[in-house]
Amino acid sequence: MQWPIPQYPTRVAVGSQVNLASSGSANTKGSYLTLLSGLPTPVGWINIGVLSSSLGAGDRAMIMDLAVGGAGSETIIAADIVCGNRLNTSLCFPLHVPAGATLRARIATALTSQIIPTTATAFMAEPDSGISIPSRITSYGTAPASSGGTTITPSGTANVKGSWAQLTASTARPIHALMVMVQGSTSTHLAGSYAVDIAVGGSGSETVIIPDHSVAVDTNEYVQPMSPDFYPLSMGIPAGVRLAARCAVTTGSVATPVEVAVYGFTY
Repeated sequence: MQWPIPQYPTRVAVGSQVNLASSGSANTKGSYLTLLSGLPTPVGWINIGVLSSSLGAGDRAMIMDLAVGGAGSETIIAADIVCGNRLNTSLCFPLHVPAGATLRARIATALTSQIIPTTATAFMAEPDSGISIPSRITSYGTAPASSGGTTITPSGTANVKGSWAQLTASTARPIHALMVMVQGSTSTHLAGSYAVDIAVGGSGSETVIIPDHSVAVDTNEYVQPMSPDFYPLSMGIPAGVRLAARCAVTTGSVATPVEVAVYGFTY
């Protein structure tokens, strides 16, 4: 079967901006709000826009759930998307959402109270014969208890990768594409550009499958992606495989960790 990227979409639906809010308790999901509803045809790609989720000298860790269904009957289709420490960013990836569905979202943050203006755009088209669209996203390396991901620490020597950190000991299902999300791990980041490797394989025998995923971090704790979050690579990672990550930083004096999570797309 051909790798599941649908043909060029033929329609677009844009939702109104909504203010997603944390629950009032740290690291606890708030209420769902509707991003899109009444979709006239099936969706092949989704773009999520986040206005701002960072501020200097403050912990802006955040995770987001995407779900389909009406109020009180939501089914999560992408859980715990790590997206804190972002400044006016967007996240685009392929995912099948059926016609007529309602797309909703909720967030949890490290702060007890935070409001994040958010938008969604859906790209719609019927898939060609023999082409599938990803219908499942599985999260690896997330830490919902802290609204974060897995802590990855650079070596302390410029441009030298640190040790591998395990994201999962065993993938739950086959992976056909990956998305990589990075956020800060502290409220006092130093400026630097990070290069993150994602690998498969046992401890000591890791094989890099995504090299040098690049993000820049500044002293306001903003994490600015310089590589795509979603990688449109045809991957054949089976269930039961270990995933790990490591990173380097361009400035040798910077040893501040970042948090990493990956998302496996399955069709």
